[in-house]
Amino acid sequence: MNTEYLIQYVSYGLHTIVRTWDHPVQEEQEPKTFCRRKDLTDSYFTPKELCRFLNEQEKNGSYHSLPVLFSMKRKVCYAYVPSSKKDFLVGPVRFSSPLLLNRNTDNVNLPEEELRAVPECDFSDFASYVLLVYNLLHTSFLSIDDLVTANCMDESMEDTIMENFSALVFDRHEQDLPHNPYDQEFREFSSIEQGNIEMLKKSLQEDYTGKIGTLAKDEVRNMRNRGIVVITLASRAAIRGGLLPEVAFSMSDVFIQKLEEETDTAILLNMMHQFEFKFAEMVADLNSQKAGRPKKDQNPLIDRCKDYIFKHLHEKIRIQNIADELFLNANYLSEIFRRHEGLTITEFILREKVNLTKNLLAYSPYSYSEIAAYLGFSSQSHLGKVFKKHTGMTLHQYRNQYGVKEF
Repeated sequence: MNTEYLIQYVSYGLHTIVRTWDHPVQEEQEPKTFCRRKDLTDSYFTPKELCRFLNEQEKNGSYHSLPVLFSMKRKVCYAYVPSSKKDFLVGPVRFSSPLLLNRNTDNVNLPEEELRAVPECDFSDFASYVLLVYNLLHTSFLSIDDLVTANCMDESMEDTIMENFSALVFDRHEQDLPHNPYDQEFREFSSIEQGNIEMLKKSLQEDYTGKIGTLAKDEVRNMRNRGIVVITLASRAAIRGGLLPEVAFSMSDVFIQKLEEETDTAILLNMMHQFEFKFAEMVADLNSQKAGRPKKDQNPLIDRCKDYIFKHLHEKIRIQNIADELFLNANYLSEIFRRHEGLTITEFILREKVNLTKNLLAYSPYSYSEIAAYLGFSSQSHLGKVFKKHTGMTLHQYRNQYGVKEF
C-alpha cells in the first residue's frame, strides 16, 4: 500500500491536514503530517490529546476499530481511522450543513484565526475520503451506512421511536381513529399498475371514517410528505405495469419537486391525485400500444434495450452502441426486438423522440431548433418531417394547440 500517495490524495481532496502514526498511537510519538496549505494550522490535536481522547472513548465503551468521527465545540470535525500498521487523523473540516456527531469535546480553545481557515465540505464528500482510507487498509468492507450508524446515530433513538409508536397506537385506540383500510390502498395502486383510469377514480372516491397518517406536525409539510409517499408508490406501480424504470423515476423526481414548490394544502392534494392519474394514463398508453399483438414471453434484454434508449434520447442513438452495451450482436438484437415489439428499434427510437418532443413543445419555452439539437436530429427540418409523419401536425401547430400559454 502506497500510504504516501494516499495521504496526499486525501489532503488535496479535502484541502485539510492528514496525519499518520505507527499503530497504536503513543503520546511521545510525533505524527507524519501532510498539508500544502500555508494558511491552515491545527495547534490542538497533538498525539497527547488524541491518546487522551481515545482512552476516554475506550472507558465509555466505544469500540474504535472503525473510523471515529468527532467534533470540537460542534464547529470543526475530524476522522480517526485506525489500522493494524498505521493510524490516520483527517481534519479539521467544517460541514456545509449541520451534523450532530455522537462524540464531541468542548474543553478546548479554538483560535478564531485558525477556525476561519478550516475548509468547508459536504459530509458525503468527507465520508467518501474516510471510507477510502479505511477500505484500502482493511480486508473487510465498510459502507457509508456503517460509518453513519457508528458515529451519527443516537443509540436511544430506537427506544424513543418505539415509545412514540406505543403512545400513538394507544391514542388512536382510545379515540377510535384507525388508519384507512389497506384494501382501499391496494385498489388505488393496482388501478395504476393496470392503467385502469376508471378504477383509480372510484378508489379515490371511496369514503372511510379512518384517519390518514400524520407524517409531520406542520400541515403543509405533512401534505407534501403524503404526496411524496403516494408518488413513490404510484411510480413503482407504474413500473410493475410496464413503464420503463428510468421514465418512472424521472417523472417521480419532477412531480416531487413540484410538490416542494407548493404551499397550499388543497392544491397539494389535487396535484398528488393528478400525478397518480398521469402514471395510470402512461400505463394505459402502453397497454393500448400492445393491443392486437400476440403476447410473447417477457425478455429482459428488451427492457434493457429500452432503458438504454430512454437514457440516451438526447443523443443520436446507433443500434451498434446499444448492442455493445448489452454485449450482443446488432443484427440479433434488432431481430428479437422486432419480433417482441412488432416494430424496429429505429421506429421505437423515433416514436420515443416524438413523445419527448410533444412534452417539450407543450411544457417548455425551447425553440424548435433547440429541441431538434437536444434530441440529436440533424436539423429542425428533419425533426419537423419525423414529427409530422407520426402526429399529422407540424411543430408549430402542436405547440399552438397544446402548449402552455405562459411560454
